[in-house]
Parts: sequence; C-alpha cells; structure tokens
Amino acid sequence: MIRPAKTDADLEFCIRVLDAVEGIPLSIEQMRTVQDRLLLHSGGGYALVNHSSVRGSAYAMVRVLPSARRHGIGSALVEVGREAARVLGTDSMWGVVRGGDEDALRFANARGFVEVGRDVELTRKLVPGDGVVRSGIVELEEEHRAGAYAVAVAAMPDMVTAGDAQARPFDEWVEQELSGPIGFVAIEDGAVVGYATLQNFGEDTRRLEHGFTGVLPAYRRRGIATALGDGQIAWAAAHGYEQLETTTGVTNVALRRQKAKLGYEERPGPILVRGPV
Repeated sequence: MIRPAKTDADLEFCIRVLDAVEGIPLSIEQMRTVQDRLLLHSGGGYALVNHSSVRGSAYAMVRVLPSARRHGIGSALVEVGREAARVLGTDSMWGVVRGGDEDALRFANARGFVEVGRDVELTRKLVPGDGVVRSGIVELEEEHRAGAYAVAVAAMPDMVTAGDAQARPFDEWVEQELSGPIGFVAIEDGAVVGYATLQNFGEDTRRLEHGFTGVLPAYRRRGIATALGDGQIAWAAAHGYEQLETTTGVTNVALRRQKAKLGYEERPGPILVRGPV
C-alpha cells in the first residue's frame, strides 16, 4: 500500500497530488531531487520526509488528494513518516499547514503536532524597470560561495522557524540553496557580508520565490538586506518575471519592514507544526 518512489511515473503521481492540493506544478527534475525521500500511498497521497535546517527535526510533508481524504491515507502516511524520521536520526518532525485550512490543522493536532509558529506571505508585483542593483551588490559566483556559506552559518540560527536552525553541510547547501536562477552577494571591504537567492516556483515562468537572505551580524542595520532585495527585484523584472514571493514568521518584524519598504504586500500565510516521532 505504501512504498518508495522508484519510477518517473511515481514522481509524476506526486506532482499531480501536489498540484491538486497546493497548485504548485513542479517539474519531474525538481521532484527527482527528493526521490529517495518520497513514500507513496496507492490510494492517492504521498509523504516527503527529509533532513532540515531545524536542529534534531526532520521536515515532513503529507499530501492527499481531496477526493481521497477521510479514508485513513493521511494517517497511514504520517505513521510511516515518523519511522522515516527516526531513520534520519531525529526525534521530531515539522511541517506546514496552509493558512485557513482548519481541517488540516485539526488533523495535525490529533496526531500529536502542535502549532509552533505562523507565517505571513509577502508578494511583490513586478513591472519592467523596477528595482536597482546598488553599489556593492554583485551576482553570486563560484568565487563567492565560501563567503556566502559563512554568512549562512552565522545567520541561519537567527531564522524564525519551527526550532533551532543551522546551515546544512557545505555541499548540500550549494546543491539546494544555489539551485535557483540567480543569487546576489553584498561585498564590503573585499569580503562577502550578505547574500540572497531566488528559487524557481515549480515550472511557473511568471513567478520566483525568495530563498534565504542573510547578513553577517556585525553588518546588520545598514540596509544591506534591503539592497540585496532591490537587486533581486531589478534582476527579476529585467528578465520578464511578474511576481516575487516569500514567507516569513509573523515575529520577524525586521524582514517584514524591509519587504514593506520594497513594495511587498502581506497576507496571512502557513502555520508551522511540530510533533514527536
């Protein structure tokens, strides 16, 4: 009934489920990057359980086709997900429930997951000519990777998420964080002091989503994150994209203010939940 994803047909099944539930049309290549972490239920759902930046906790996603719900599929996937998280050496797992989806939140609560935070969604419409690449902001090249990773190590513990966050090992960080179409770094005194990336939004050619934005603690409150964000807007607008999106915790007032300065609109976002394995 539940088995690992082994074929392209299995990946296409997961893509259909995700698109039906969340409207995110991933490509088969994007889904293939997590193939070894996917568990399929033939009744109409799947689970993804993977390492995460939250210390001691796996990231878990359970998605079931709307037409297949209330038949025990989600419950079965949660249980095999717990076992998969234990295999990863974690003692908890966390995930997100879409804002306003009270049925999904009740489902999670009934299986031992508790709310640990709420996000807001931030959206920036783009038109040609938006944004500006300021002095000191340059595209992230291979020569900048070590410096950007040092920023990630220093900044990720401050990230608002489901628990204590830490940067992934360098090779994993490069593979995942730098997989998008563009990244920028902020250079001061010849060194990388901040970076920001953009990621593809599935196969949607109109939208991009923000990856991580980080600045070394000693260089904060100087407008560097805003300058990085302005550069991202300029690049995306110049390359024909129509919208940038991101989420952040409601308590992340600094980022919310920074995005407001750059013209982002805000609305309620996902709910973060965490539970034992």
